[in-house]
Amino acid sequence: MQHLRRIALLPWRALKAAGRGARAAARATGRGVRAAARGLRAPAGRLGVQATLTVLAVAGALAAGWFVVPGAGPAWSFGTEPSPEPEEAPLVLAPEDAPDAGRPAETDPIEEVGTASPGDDATTPAGATDLDSWAQGLAPLGIPERALVAYGRAELVSAVENPGCHLSWTTLAGIGATETTHGTTNGNRIQADGTTVTPIRGSGYDEMGPMQFLPSTWEAWKADGDKDGLFNPDDIDDAVTAAANYLCHGGRDLTTPAGWQAAVHSYNPRDDYVQKVFDRADQYGRASTA
Repeated sequence: MQHLRRIALLPWRALKAAGRGARAAARATGRGVRAAARGLRAPAGRLGVQATLTVLAVAGALAAGWFVVPGAGPAWSFGTEPSPEPEEAPLVLAPEDAPDAGRPAETDPIEEVGTASPGDDATTPAGATDLDSWAQGLAPLGIPERALVAYGRAELVSAVENPGCHLSWTTLAGIGATETTHGTTNGNRIQADGTTVTPIRGSGYDEMGPMQFLPSTWEAWKADGDKDGLFNPDDIDDAVTAAANYLCHGGRDLTTPAGWQAAVHSYNPRDDYVQKVFDRADQYGRASTA
C-alpha cells in the first residue's frame, strides 16, 4: 500500500486493457471510515478519457474525510454509432450533432484502502491537503492547481451521489479547458476561495462562470460545491459540481461510449465542441501518466 504522502510523487500507471468494468466500494463502520477505493485512472489502449478519483462514504452520506490514489481506467475512440439519448436542453445552444463514439477499453483499477477524519471547518473538506498534493503532482498538465482541486473534488462527490455515472475529472477538465481555459480566459484567474477575479460572462447567451452555465440552466442545476452556503456560478467549486450533476443526470454511465457522448453533447450539441472536449480530456489522461 502506498502512503498518501507519496501521492504527488508517484507516476501515473497505464494498465492493460482487460474488458472489465471499473469497481468501487465504500463502507462505514461506526465512527471510523474505511473505503476500498478506485483511484485516479490513467489511460490504456489508444485513447484515454476516463481517469477517476475514488470516494469515502460515511453511513450512507458523503464523508468529510477524503483521500486520493492513482489508478487506471478505460480508453476511448470514436467510430461506433451510439444508442440515441432523449433530447435535452443544452447549456450552450447550437444546432449541430455530436460525433459518434467508439467503445472504450476497460482496465483494472489500482485499489487503496485508507482512513481520514472529519475536519472542524465545514467549508473545507478534511483531506483537502491530499487533493492539493494530488493537484501539485499534476502541475505539468498546465491546469491551475485550484481548478484541478475542484475537478477532483467534484468527481469524489459524484462518485458518492451518482455512483453509476463514473464521471472522471478528465472530462470535467476537458470541458473547463474548452469553455474558459479553466477560468483564466481574458487574463482572469481563480482565487484561493474558488471565485474568479472578474466574473466571466459569455457574449451569446450571457453564459456564466468558468463552466459557462446559461442562467436558466444554473437555476435548475446550481450546487454548493464548497459548502459555504452560497450557490455561485463564478465559484469553480460550485460550477464544477453543478456540471458534474448535469452530466450524470438521467442515469448515464460515462464509461460507455453512448453515455459519455450524450453527456458532453447535452452540454453543448456541437460536433466540434464534443471533439475538443474529447481531445483535451485525452491529452490530460495521457500526460498524467508521464
